[in-house]
This record gives sequence, structure tokens and C-alpha cells, in this order.
Amino acid sequence: MVVPLPRAPDAVPAPSCQARAVTLFLVLGGVGLLLLVVSIVLGDLLELLGLDEGLLSGVALGAALAILGLSGVVTTQAGWPGWVTWIVAVLLALVALVLVQLAVRRLTSRESGGHWSPVGLEGVTTERTTPTGGEVRLEGERELERRLAVSPAPVERGVRVRVTAESGPRVEVVPVDAPAGPDPARPADHP
Repeated sequence: MVVPLPRAPDAVPAPSCQARAVTLFLVLGGVGLLLLVVSIVLGDLLELLGLDEGLLSGVALGAALAILGLSGVVTTQAGWPGWVTWIVAVLLALVALVLVQLAVRRLTSRESGGHWSPVGLEGVTTERTTPTGGEVRLEGERELERRLAVSPAPVERGVRVRVTAESGPRVEVVPVDAPAGPDPARPADHP
């Protein structure tokens, strides 16, 4: 006769397959949410890391991972079989990836006006602008809203700036210095 050994009172039961799946989906969703927020706040993370080849944005990838995690947790908690959970989660993530990527491309081309470039435009900083970010309102007929901006050196709010470069919806700006000489567009006053 075999007598089972008593279980120690402080023994932790092994996690179930469902608990491991939920943990995995939470981690994937958390990574996606982090990538999404970082790409929105600091600019496209894939672009900053040099991994962007124009096919995929950090915003779209982050959104897809967040949707994968969320749909995986919801379907797992609903008691669906594991294989159904993965199929639903992956399909929803792919749909999110495509839709968000299309939206990002459309917004990026709309903000820059296709082939139109704001380089050379002047405006005023609406927030303190640094190498990591800021905001500017440009004076141009195609510029209706504020833009995200960066600058090589910190520029305080309310300073006149000129756009020196464009990267998607963001612009790089520098303060406008006082004119060094007479304006060539205005004739000089002769006595």
C-alpha cells in the first residue's frame, strides 16, 4: 500500500497553463503599450533606433502588440481554448497593425502636405523645445495646427524660430537671430 506524502503547508502550487498564458499576454501587451507611448511622445522609436525601413512604424507595432495582449487576456479569461485564443489574438493584432500603419502614413503625408516641405518657415514655440521634444506653431498657409518640434539647443516658449529640417510630422527648429544686415528685399534709404 502506497501512502501519499503530505504536502508542505508553504508549498506554492505550480501555475496553471491558463495563468502562464495570461502572464504572457500581459507582458506582450505591456511591451506594446510602452512602445506605443514612447513612439508617440518621443517620436517613432523604430526610426530613432535605425530599424525603420518605411514599412512599419513604432506606433503601429506598439498598437498591434497591445491589442494582441488585450485580446489574449480577454479570450483566455473567457475560457476559450488556447489555440482559439492565439488565432483570435493574432488576427486582431494584424488588423490593428494594418489599420494603424495606414493611418500613420496618411497623417504623415497629410501633415507634410505630400511633397510640400515646411523647411524655411518661421513660427513661435508654444512649449519649451529641446533635443528631445517640444512644440511650435508655424506661420504658413498650409500650417493650421501646432507641430512637434526638436531643437539642437533648448529654446524657451514664445521664441521666434525657423524650421531647418523635417522628419515626418516633426520639425527641427532654431531661434531666428536679428538680421545681420539690410534686408535685400527692401531698398535701402538714400539721403
